[in-house]
Amino acid sequence: SMALVHATCREDAAFLVAVGTELFRLSGGVLKHFATCGEVPESVEGKECEGAAFISGVASGRDGVVTSSNNKVLETWSWSGEHLASTVAVKRPTAVQVSPTDGRVIVSDKAGDAYSYTFKLTDRHYLLGHVSVVMDCIMSRDGKYIVTCDRDEKIRVSHYPNCYNVQSYLMGHTEFVHGVVHASDATLASIGGDCTLKLWDLTTDTCTSTHTSPAAFTSISYIPSFLLLSTADTLSIYSANNPNNQISTVTVPGGVASTAVSGGTVAVLTLSAILLYSISNEGVLGEAVRVEEGVEAVQWSEMVVSKLPERKKPAGVKGFQAYFERKRKRIEDETAKAEAKIAAS
Repeated sequence: SMALVHATCREDAAFLVAVGTELFRLSGGVLKHFATCGEVPESVEGKECEGAAFISGVASGRDGVVTSSNNKVLETWSWSGEHLASTVAVKRPTAVQVSPTDGRVIVSDKAGDAYSYTFKLTDRHYLLGHVSVVMDCIMSRDGKYIVTCDRDEKIRVSHYPNCYNVQSYLMGHTEFVHGVVHASDATLASIGGDCTLKLWDLTTDTCTSTHTSPAAFTSISYIPSFLLLSTADTLSIYSANNPNNQISTVTVPGGVASTAVSGGTVAVLTLSAILLYSISNEGVLGEAVRVEEGVEAVQWSEMVVSKLPERKKPAGVKGFQAYFERKRKRIEDETAKAEAKIAAS
């Protein structure tokens, strides 16, 4: 999502809101400018950073904030907004995360690969590869696993940091998978272009429950005991144990561009406003509260809202075999390098 809101890992219930190249911090109902992102490092030739510079991903960890931009620029920031480091990703990033254990920055990209960096964006390390676009990437709560999902209906659970050790593949979606969250340490929830919400038991690697929606889900977040899902114009709360149990739903004025959850508060970025919703202990969404203080600094015209991919069309096999062979060899080469590096250390 290019216009996005991110719930920080800090305990002060703060959010980070990205519109265009500008990043804002939202806390206590007040929006303040945090950073301007996407500036190409001086050491990099411009041709490596083609495309508009709007923010495409935000993550946070113990050392600060990491952002990815559409022009492939990766940046890290201290919690006070000080610029720490920048580099250029191998390919255009699709998701960024920060490992909860070693603090490394995890970046997945449109080539189907994932890499890790130190928080100073040095020591790039190849992690894993898919044969299609990686659409989302998350870490397990204990930092032992990395979960990636792709354009080809697959969810991959890999050991971290030795991601060549694959724990499982979760197969069941019939279209692209674009969102995954941990509903518990042993349960994963996913959404896809087939308009389904699925729960997976990670101890047996099986799908335990499926809910089909009349409209495509655009995002998914976990709240203790509940799942928050959005469509283009609604927010809904479902039971984390039974996705067919919808507890509450609201229609969002202005539509949903991005959502995030922190504590008992949902922040929703629309095309022209930031709204806050409370969630009761029973999972009921409250009335929307519009953020007023500081929003005059937001350039709404700079907003770029990502769209879900089109569903797959039947494709011929001409050229596929050669493509998959090139991809397989590249993954094998990168894995061999990673294994050799580990063996030498």
